[in-house]
Amino acid sequence: MPFTIQKTLLLLGCFFCLSAPARSQQSPAFFFASRPCRDSVAESLKAQVNRAIKLPLSDSAASALSGAYWAMELMGYQPAGFETAIPAQLQHLAQSDAELQRAFLEMLYALYPGQFAKEVQAIWPQLGSHKTKAMALEYLAQAGIFPSVAFTSSFYGSEWYLAYRKRWKDPKPPLPAVADFLHPSFLSGQAVLVSFQYADRNQPGYLMIRDTSGQWVADSLGKPLQFPQLARAVSNLPYYLTNGNTPQGLYRITGTAVSDNPWIGPTPNLQLVLPFESGNAFFGADTAYLAFYRKLLGPHLSKFTGLWESYTAGKVGRTEIIAHGTTIDPSFYKSKPYYPHTPSLGCLCSPETWNDRGERVSSAQWAWMSALQERKLNPQWLVVAEGP
Repeated sequence: MPFTIQKTLLLLGCFFCLSAPARSQQSPAFFFASRPCRDSVAESLKAQVNRAIKLPLSDSAASALSGAYWAMELMGYQPAGFETAIPAQLQHLAQSDAELQRAFLEMLYALYPGQFAKEVQAIWPQLGSHKTKAMALEYLAQAGIFPSVAFTSSFYGSEWYLAYRKRWKDPKPPLPAVADFLHPSFLSGQAVLVSFQYADRNQPGYLMIRDTSGQWVADSLGKPLQFPQLARAVSNLPYYLTNGNTPQGLYRITGTAVSDNPWIGPTPNLQLVLPFESGNAFFGADTAYLAFYRKLLGPHLSKFTGLWESYTAGKVGRTEIIAHGTTIDPSFYKSKPYYPHTPSLGCLCSPETWNDRGERVSSAQWAWMSALQERKLNPQWLVVAEGP
């Protein structure tokens, strides 16, 4: 998560291996999750947003503005009168730094969906990168607008436009069922984590654990365990864009850690890498990338094209998607269908409850990581899949 606007906040950090002992469900107080701190941070962020949005849309103000846009998304905060300034800002957006363009369009997509389609349609071809052009097209799609793109443009042949076209032009792909992930051709003999999600990411999904015998880990009555998990980004941008929803597909597990990001909190998280992220961390020594990925899925699952999203997302540069808990105040999202879950910047986020003193009183994140440790399971792979 960005630190521009909150870099002076409390930071905690240490690292765990996958076999580290689990913390208890009840935890020592974590001040950042306490009610006094939550209220103070929200008040401070709103004050900083209100100051930053008065700055001109310029490269010199890019850091302050990007932090403000992130805070607005986090809190669902639409400053009074800000939307009246947006049309004029959009007229100058194409002359701004590419990263500022990206942050502005992310905020616009999240908080003002389709509201400024006319202005975005006028400027999108002049935006500074293929990524920001794709973001603008996705914004226009919210309003049912699908501009033509010249065959001769470099953007037309880019991975960004190909991903956009697949979303909107291709027929909807078939979706796997839960039982498909028990198929013996899929990582046979290995423990696997499977995060089942809905195409509508406003609906929380759930995580299941497949053991080395190819069966779902179950409770004492034989009922497969399901741990709630949200794969929705606060922006709700599509999977191939920075800070978008969690891509479907495979992730390599590289270990566990305790984050130094206070919004993630002190509960151990699962570290993941996408294809093409961190050098050869996903593929190892194998350089036949496509064949390697297809072999991991196996002949049965590789036919489900949605399970290739993480391959595409990694190829265009997405990084830093992990599976973590949360200290974000759920009251920001009381009106949202996924409440009391809290969205992230594209990670898999398991709900946690903290009392006013900042003590963790329940944690789906702790529960599923403890289930792995209790059964001495060390999976190497996690897969995210939308189902019917």
